[in-house]
Amino acid sequence: MPSEALLPLAPELPAVAGNVVPMVPLDPAGAAEARPTPEERVFVAAAPCDVQDLVEAPCRALETEYKSWRNLDHAEDRAELARDIAALANHGGGFIVFGFEERSLAPDDTDPFRTNCTTERIGTIVRTYLDPPVRCEVVPVLSSEGVVHPVVRVAGHGATPVCIRQDGPVVAGTKLVERGVYYIRKHGPVAWGRHIGMPAPQSARIEVPQDWAALIRRCVRRDREALLGMLEAAMEGRSTTPDLPQRLLTWHRAARAAFLPLVPRSPTADNLARRHYALSYGFEQIRPESLEQVQLADALRRTVFEVQSQFRSGWNMFDPPYRRAVQARFVVDPASGDDEADFLEAAWLRDRNPGETADFWRVSPRGMATIIRGYAEDMTQAAPLPGIRPGTCLSPTALTQEVAELVCHARAFARLFSGVRRVAFRCEWWGLAGRELFDTDARWAHRGPALDDRRVATAQVPLASLAQAWPEVVAMLIAPVLRAFEPDLVLDADWVRTQAPKWLL
Repeated sequence: MPSEALLPLAPELPAVAGNVVPMVPLDPAGAAEARPTPEERVFVAAAPCDVQDLVEAPCRALETEYKSWRNLDHAEDRAELARDIAALANHGGGFIVFGFEERSLAPDDTDPFRTNCTTERIGTIVRTYLDPPVRCEVVPVLSSEGVVHPVVRVAGHGATPVCIRQDGPVVAGTKLVERGVYYIRKHGPVAWGRHIGMPAPQSARIEVPQDWAALIRRCVRRDREALLGMLEAAMEGRSTTPDLPQRLLTWHRAARAAFLPLVPRSPTADNLARRHYALSYGFEQIRPESLEQVQLADALRRTVFEVQSQFRSGWNMFDPPYRRAVQARFVVDPASGDDEADFLEAAWLRDRNPGETADFWRVSPRGMATIIRGYAEDMTQAAPLPGIRPGTCLSPTALTQEVAELVCHARAFARLFSGVRRVAFRCEWWGLAGRELFDTDARWAHRGPALDDRRVATAQVPLASLAQAWPEVVAMLIAPVLRAFEPDLVLDADWVRTQAPKWLL
């Protein structure tokens, strides 16, 4: 890794070599302002050597907790892990590494319990014990000795510290974690073994006023940054708002223009050329910034992991494929509105006659994204709707799920940027004429097939609104399509919420 890519770490960050900040200000004059906060740097995509060093060269630091193999099926181990996550989050972020003897830091024997440490399981522990929840990611690291060590990467707290929300089990007359208690990282007793004379870091409750100092300072800084962002947005007003939809329109049309020449490679080229849809979003940023291209694919995979907690669709949006023939590539397209910056593009139709999907997508490191797909209702080889001919039906439930995944992906991807003010969406469908509403598990009243062949839906919403009001945004975007079939059919935000549990089946 080039040395110029490395940035010095603040004392609150894990002392791990090679942390790369994936956000590069476009304006050199605003470099200091656009740089991510110390708490955010701990959760950026790590270069392969970063977490690898935690396993190959373990060392004692407040930012790293080494644990022996644990059985996360046991309540005691889950509560203890929740305590460490809370303490690391209140410290500004850090790492938990499994598979090491906790006193000597020597590698433990092969995992006797099958620790089964996954992002989903860690998320369940976080939601059970911590308030507010903390972002965590599990990275399996293969050591030079051939042992896989799960490494949990813990993000820093926000404007409020992380508190325990539920009592843990009682061990030896003491609760492992206690409701309403705040934990931080402290230096404990002196360690022995090969680290003689070095204090052992530990997760301990706040007991004296001095323990609050660093935690309050970080909370104030985060709150101040959010307040300054809101003040700046209020002072700038809507001066740049009209530019975002136009830029997104240019990007959206350029993506479809690149997709159409690939359609003849499809086994169903004639149908796909007439029947497909394009879903796009773009960000209006407080200050122009760009993610590092070299880590864009990893950032997208982490975004997909986050979105997968709500969607189990099989073909997740913007998930970089590993197959070499269709591997995502960096391309430049002057028609996209930016002929200087390259962006990531994946096209399954580049592979000779792929039978499984025709997905085509583009993601810009500056916050523009478009995905183009054929209708799932027309995929006869998958037969999602038995007995239905391609081009004759549209599933409102499938439509809602696709748009909801786009909205939730935009919400998750925006978190990788330091200052996104609002998000613009543009969704466009072709090949609607002649279709009727149909679902295998629902009955829809309608007056006949759609007459219009094309529908467009656009929306602009503040990023903050997507946290809780994403169902309202989804209902707004699917409404024009539904009106093409039935003028009186309205699927509101409450109906969208009732559909969300089905997306995990």
